Amino acid sequence: MDDDKQSITTQQIKDYLEEHVDFFLDHPDALDSLQLAQPPEGTISLVQRQLERLKGKNQQLHEQLSMLIDNARQNTALQARIHQLCLRLMDAPSFGALLPMLMTELKQEFNADEVALRWFYAGDTPPALPETDENIVQQHADAEDLRIFDKLLSKQQPVCGRLTKAQNELLFPQKADKVQSVACLPLGHEPCAGILAIASYDEDRFHADMATDYLSFLGEVTMRLLRPYG
Repeated sequence: MDDDKQSITTQQIKDYLEEHVDFFLDHPDALDSLQLAQPPEGTISLVQRQLERLKGKNQQLHEQLSMLIDNARQNTALQARIHQLCLRLMDAPSFGALLPMLMTELKQEFNADEVALRWFYAGDTPPALPETDENIVQQHADAEDLRIFDKLLSKQQPVCGRLTKAQNELLFPQKADKVQSVACLPLGHEPCAGILAIASYDEDRFHADMATDYLSFLGEVTMRLLRPYG
């Protein structure tokens, strides 16, 4: 059988590289698989470039590992504090004491700038709320303006990061332009009792890589505390 494939000679490779002197600059990944000997002292080598790339990758991996460890420590500490917060909320002596305690302590525990509660009701008349200056609003579960949260609520789990302008304006009408990142917690599901939003003026405070297990727990506890009064 005739084989019309031609093997590439060493000279052809050499000629190609001489004609394309920027080949390894344009294709640095090709260096990773090369096995190169050390060159004579004082000469510029591909080995040196290869070692520099490996050193850069190792540094990047080290930084990523340090970040993961730091995040794990912060999440563990926060999880313990949220557990204690939930116990304190369950010990609230009255409904009138529960809501201010919820809002105030969430700001403290999360070092947040704003906290908003949108409490859903299904009947014709919203349940009575104690007087409070906190950002707490009752809305009918079928309210048209809540549709901007349909995608978030359908996930049935907390979402951290940036909200849309319309979502910020609904949750934080007086501070929407300042809010840069939010942890948004659906309060249970089937049916959802509301939305609890913890916000920061810092865009990096709440982000998509944050662990959300403890936020789910907080949302479920808050839902159970509010539902008897809904």
